Amino acid sequence: MTTLMIGLQGSVPALSLFMLANSILPGPNNLMLLHGGIKRGFWACRGHMMGVTTGVIIMLWLSYWGIAQIVVEHPQVMLSIKILGSLYLLWLTWQMAKTDFIAVVKKALYQESLDKTSTANPDKKGFGDLPLTFWQALMLQGLNPKAWTITMIAPTLAMISLGLAEATPWLDNWSLLLLCAVINVTSIGWWAAGGQWLRKLVDYPRVMKGIHSVIVLMTFYCALSLWL
Repeated sequence: MTTLMIGLQGSVPALSLFMLANSILPGPNNLMLLHGGIKRGFWACRGHMMGVTTGVIIMLWLSYWGIAQIVVEHPQVMLSIKILGSLYLLWLTWQMAKTDFIAVVKKALYQESLDKTSTANPDKKGFGDLPLTFWQALMLQGLNPKAWTITMIAPTLAMISLGLAEATPWLDNWSLLLLCAVINVTSIGWWAAGGQWLRKLVDYPRVMKGIHSVIVLMTFYCALSLWL
């Protein structure tokens, strides 16, 4: 009979704080969730949020497996990710910039006032229209070189070992992955919720245009920062 010797290397609070900081701070996905929350409301952002969180968990799982480190340590792979990621982000920035933002928000609010759900938008959905779909958000996460570098650090902060003869860190750490998923989806959800709240300002065109411009410029910077 096999005896399990469960051991924890590192600190769960340290991993939790690390995930919280990297999930809640401004970044391309959070900015787009803010933008999408204003345009379509919180509930319409659920696919985008789940795509981001699924991407994070897949990358963390690969990190515990050691594959994320292989990706990061191969310059050609990282260069390809940077090129594709920056082009995708620049294209999404352009999609945001050309949107008649106030008109879209007012139309969505009007549709909701007719007892339609926030996802029942007849104009939706072209590829890249915000909020992103599950698969588009998942792809964006995979094309973020900084996300690969960040998730590679996670196993150094906390790792569970069941003490079996054959180490299986990609299986032993499912509880840590679940914890990270909860932290991530809760953190990014605040951005979508913030967008929902900012819809109250739709009757103040200058304020809304200012908010829209800041989101677009910050997303543009995120695309450039992939090379910094």
